[in-house]
Amino acid sequence: MLDSIDCIQNLLGYKFKNLELLKIALVHRSYASERGLEYCNERMEFLGDSVLSAVVSLYLYTKYKDNEGKLSQIKARIVSAKGLSAWAKKIKLDRFIFISKSEELNCARQRDSLLCDSFEAVIGAIFLDSDFEQVKTFVGKFLLLKQDIDLIDYKSSLQELVQAKFQTLPEYKVLKEYGPDHDKKFEIAVFIEGKQFGLGKGSSKKEAEQNSAEQAYRKLNN
Repeated sequence: MLDSIDCIQNLLGYKFKNLELLKIALVHRSYASERGLEYCNERMEFLGDSVLSAVVSLYLYTKYKDNEGKLSQIKARIVSAKGLSAWAKKIKLDRFIFISKSEELNCARQRDSLLCDSFEAVIGAIFLDSDFEQVKTFVGKFLLLKQDIDLIDYKSSLQELVQAKFQTLPEYKVLKEYGPDHDKKFEIAVFIEGKQFGLGKGSSKKEAEQNSAEQAYRKLNN
């Protein structure tokens, strides 16, 4: 366990003063339930999500002169489950998350939503262990790699493409809505002339629509 803690701290580039915070951040609710633990990383994930949102908003406000709508689109791409899971994989976070045996069998360790949530929990742990400036430093390392993040507004691009090809507009329909109020998940499909062209998931309707639009846009351009 100590070797794992040292290893993850090296990969994070941050040394915890209170190692218990890091340990809690790595405990998925399935593992806590399986082992009868009274804690898991959900509360830290909730905190980390808010702190991350503030860090990214400040970064975009300082760096770009775009209007609020454009900044919101860029932010949504950066903090999406897909974007944060990619960051989690860069620091090999998947190797250190504690999950239940059943989740292990379901290959949950590579699931975007689980990696995203765990990454946010780690951010929450760093914030509790230090301050906002330390979180800015930690997240800043990933923001410098933003060229890895697709910043195209696929929803607008798809609308233009569909209008040109079909002389109509794409329609978005919510297929599923699940999860607790503090961690809602959405599954949205995009239809063109009644035919489904894309399916996207996300932590907000906006994110799910963008992901479904991306799938449809790429399909139409193949």
